[in-house]
Amino acid sequence: MNNLLTNYSFTPFGKFTLQDLDDALTKSLQQSQQTLDNVIKETQRSWEAITPLHQSLYILNRLWGIVHHLMSVNDSKEIRDLQNKFQPQISDFFVNLGQNQCLYQHYENIKQNQYNTLTQEQQKVIDNEFRDFFLSGIALDTESQNQFKAIQTKVEQLSTIFSQNVLDATEMYVKYVGLDDLAGIPEDAINMYLQAAKQDKKDNQYKITLHAPSYMPIMQYAENRKLREEVYKEYVTRASKLSENKALDNTNIIQQIVKLRKEKSQLLGFKNFTEMSLYTKMANSQKQVLDFLYQLAEKSKPYALTDLSELQQFATKTANIDKLEAWDIAFFSEKLQQQKYSYSNNELKQYFQLPQVMLGLFKLIKQLYNIEFVPNTEIPTWHKDVQAFNVIKNGQSLGNLFLDLFARNGKQQGAWMNSAQDKYITKDMEYNSIAYLVCNFTAPIGKTPSLLTFEDVQTLFHEMGHGLHQLLTKISHYAISGINGVEWDAVELPSQFMEYFAWNYDILTTITKHITTGATLPIELYNKLLASRFFQGGLHMLRQLEFAIFDILLHSEDSTQNIDYMALLNKVRSDIAVIFPPSYNYFPNSFSHIFSGGYAAGYYSYKWAEVLATDIFSVFDASHMDKYFELGSKFYDTILSQGGLKPMMNNFKTFMGREPKIDALLKYSLGK
Repeated sequence: MNNLLTNYSFTPFGKFTLQDLDDALTKSLQQSQQTLDNVIKETQRSWEAITPLHQSLYILNRLWGIVHHLMSVNDSKEIRDLQNKFQPQISDFFVNLGQNQCLYQHYENIKQNQYNTLTQEQQKVIDNEFRDFFLSGIALDTESQNQFKAIQTKVEQLSTIFSQNVLDATEMYVKYVGLDDLAGIPEDAINMYLQAAKQDKKDNQYKITLHAPSYMPIMQYAENRKLREEVYKEYVTRASKLSENKALDNTNIIQQIVKLRKEKSQLLGFKNFTEMSLYTKMANSQKQVLDFLYQLAEKSKPYALTDLSELQQFATKTANIDKLEAWDIAFFSEKLQQQKYSYSNNELKQYFQLPQVMLGLFKLIKQLYNIEFVPNTEIPTWHKDVQAFNVIKNGQSLGNLFLDLFARNGKQQGAWMNSAQDKYITKDMEYNSIAYLVCNFTAPIGKTPSLLTFEDVQTLFHEMGHGLHQLLTKISHYAISGINGVEWDAVELPSQFMEYFAWNYDILTTITKHITTGATLPIELYNKLLASRFFQGGLHMLRQLEFAIFDILLHSEDSTQNIDYMALLNKVRSDIAVIFPPSYNYFPNSFSHIFSGGYAAGYYSYKWAEVLATDIFSVFDASHMDKYFELGSKFYDTILSQGGLKPMMNNFKTFMGREPKIDALLKYSLGK
């Protein structure tokens, strides 16, 4: 247990039991409370006096982060029990911390008497603390503070249950089929289904699940329309009232979360939760966000209508299907793409072996920032497939990166980057950044490496952008180092930015190696890929805007009654969408970004930040690769390394010399 509480170089997976983690959390909570009590008693109210509290909270947050991480990548009853045991205690401690009048007074004294002598970093930490005191209810009366605390704890519990329900509902569905049912599906996916069935001792059968690597090939390639429909229905009814297991229905949980978020925001004097969410973001108002989203929708809808019309005509002509259903879209889109551009996504996939993609990605990062990733097999991990790396710049260690890239049972779907350890340097402590980078790609089968789709490649580049933002920080205080303290609608800038390098042919030659021939991506195939860049760009744009507008409106409701969120989503669709899914599609019931992630009233951030990202990337795109290090160094200095020290708009204008423009987003999304 001791090494969980003291200074260590790497997150010690494999070196502790869950009982050790339980003991460490108990002790850390006690130590944090004792340190808080000592700070409150301190007569010399200064930055130096609160530093021990910052250090205690750092350790506590890091330990609690291990619990959340294990729940997302290696879920089990034991880790859920541990999380459920400590979540109320952790929530209670931090709300009490944010409502502690004596501690608030301590910060007031620093602000009045020492602030001008502090460093810029220290001043920013103090400024953020006052913001967070307000958002924790410091100004409320005792009754309202208790109500706020109860709401906060309940929302966190409900969010955890939401996430667990989605995972459990995803893993409930299993279907074994014969080879004839899989006509049209690529060989590598068929081998995956076969191996999955063999593990269950099902000979001569093929196992389908709702995990993305299993689900997507069915939707994209299966000629069996009834199979596509069945798998689609199971996927979009997960954790809904139509689920086989009614205990996993997230309907009531969504309604409670939305209602409680509104109550919490109104206790603090906000009109609604959207207004509260925007308090810490770049966007100034709900109207500004909605105007931005509807403007994009208006520009995108004509493209989407053309996309859908073309797809319907193709389905009618080639398969005599008069009405495209939701389970037909991906299938006929793949067929249409093959006809229009003379290549298939599966053909392209044969060039993207994961080991080669990683080599090329690391080469690009070295070219941009002179950063190297050195494998470290000595670091214990939470699963045999996880890789660890030392992150090196100019011979100096900046921290470590964990890669957990393959789908498996007990692992949440999607892709994300999270902090294992924030950079934090004081005279007593020195911690470098450690980042988790998690995806859900198809695992290798035998000696055959994992093959990525081009969308997988972009996802990997995206998450690496987040990882670089976390790892390359120059900020010393953890509260504003890495992605901490960055406005949430700007935090996607480095990740969106990295995605666009995947379209560069010179870079593609470094990340591609054909699975059988070893050849890099031919220029002829690249040109076909490039020609298809804006294929169904309107449909893709409207889909993201649909989610973003729904999210903002959901958290802006004036009614105090349980909201009919499906009616709201259908209203949004009627306003902007061109594709309308079946009535049984309960997408919100698995919309983890806003109900168990950090994007509540903030899903618009992906498009907002993409305006910034594409604008900056256009400078790189217009330059020769010989200029990449010069431009990369500037990006590193002005954005990646700055953490939450300054507003992102300031950083952006330092790099670009002007306000952002929407032109590059439209160019790279719609070809406009």
